[in-house]
Amino acid sequence: MTIQPISDASVALYITPADLKEHGLTPAALTLERALSLARDAFREAGIELAGPVEIEAYPGTCGVLVFARVRPRSRVWFSFGGLESLAAAARALPEPRPDAALLWWDDRWWLSLEAGAAGAAARLSEFGRAESSRPHLEASLAEHGRPVWRRDALNALLTYFPV
Repeated sequence: MTIQPISDASVALYITPADLKEHGLTPAALTLERALSLARDAFREAGIELAGPVEIEAYPGTCGVLVFARVRPRSRVWFSFGGLESLAAAARALPEPRPDAALLWWDDRWWLSLEAGAAGAAARLSEFGRAESSRPHLEASLAEHGRPVWRRDALNALLTYFPV
């Protein structure tokens, strides 16, 4: 399955015939309810929250299923760091680690996220890394391609391995 952004508030999901076969379905036996279930599972796995109606277009035969959906932007703030040294320095610069911090590795960069509303921490982190939250569908890309390092409490873990 492939998820492609259309705009800041909508995405398209393509479910191939091979994806249907992987789930024990054929294009001829696919029901609207099963297509919706597959689409919701794919969006959930990618970390995309639906925010409105879902339009499903199923094409019989070899074309597969195309799903259009409105999405709700996630409430996370993302930073990327070019090196482990700058990431560890950022963790040390915060007055207290945040348990909501997650860390991933993708595209030769370290990606750290915090829940939105962490303005003070975000300001400090931006001194060491690059704020990435304005990129459309960033979370979906990271969910699909990023390799999780720590899903929670990443700053504490960094401080454990890189104290000073």
